[in-house]
Amino acid sequence: MRTIISLPAVETPSLMLREIEARDAAAFCNFMMQEDYQRFIAIRFNRPGDIAAFVGRAVSRQTDERRGVFHLAAEEKPTGEAIGDGFLIIGRPGSVEVGWGLHPAMWQMGLGTEIGRALLGLAFERLGARQAWCKVMSGNTASARLAQRIGMMHAATHPEYPVAAGQHGKVDVFAITAEAYFESGY
Repeated sequence: MRTIISLPAVETPSLMLREIEARDAAAFCNFMMQEDYQRFIAIRFNRPGDIAAFVGRAVSRQTDERRGVFHLAAEEKPTGEAIGDGFLIIGRPGSVEVGWGLHPAMWQMGLGTEIGRALLGLAFERLGARQAWCKVMSGNTASARLAQRIGMMHAATHPEYPVAAGQHGKVDVFAITAEAYFESGY
């Protein structure tokens, strides 16, 4: 019998990153439907019902012993409200894709960096990744800088990368090895 993988909550200076809960749907609507948030993501939710369905799927996957996708809420500690999100996707053996999003009102406050660092910690320290990587949509200079700030290096540019079902776009791939992660300072 396989064991269900669950991720512990991770506390950062300003946030608590934890597995998504059903109560997060309304808070996710507050930022996921904003045009600025949607500008550089492939899968866009246009209705509250779509976000509620996404949250429901993420919660139901938490008990699947074959799970390889982890969606997290980034909860602001003072308010207890989800103001961002993150994901980890286990790919080929030893490789984990990470990704993050943040309420546009919270940009340029260092919170994206906190989310990114916490995701790398989970990828390497909990999931045993040998490499973590992310894809950044063309033109998303803020996420490219964030990837570099958390220690990731530019690995490749793909002009026609499959970003969602039936969609292709130019992306930059950033990556970091477990060795580089563990050698870097906290």
